Amino acid sequence: MNKYLNPKEYNILNMIFHSEEPLSASQLIKIQPGLTVNIVQPAIRKLLKLKLIEVADISIDGNVLARRFQSTADAPDIIEKMFMDDYLRFKRLISGQSLFSALLRADHRPNDAQNEIAELEQLLDEYKKKTDKNR
Repeated sequence: MNKYLNPKEYNILNMIFHSEEPLSASQLIKIQPGLTVNIVQPAIRKLLKLKLIEVADISIDGNVLARRFQSTADAPDIIEKMFMDDYLRFKRLISGQSLFSALLRADHRPNDAQNEIAELEQLLDEYKKKTDKNR
């Protein structure tokens, strides 16, 4: 199975991930009318296999029972691992500095970029201290 998400799968994961309550397939389609059952159902199956979402409950939607989905507790860690796998592949092609620069340029909100820079600086300082102790 391809672990990478296509844009529609990512969009569905994003809606489930940021929803305050679990969502069913029909609710996803109502939220974004461009989606169809033929798009949502395979995406949900893939997200379930990747353990990014789980069945939260079963509810009644009209006259039918419907599964409602929520993100798993492990979803952030799984997404981070997917990102790290990609990073390791790209790192062989371009420098880490170029990758970090691209990440900062991708964020078009200056305040968010400043917060990211502050967090990166803190992580780098912690890493330097840790590696200095190991020398």
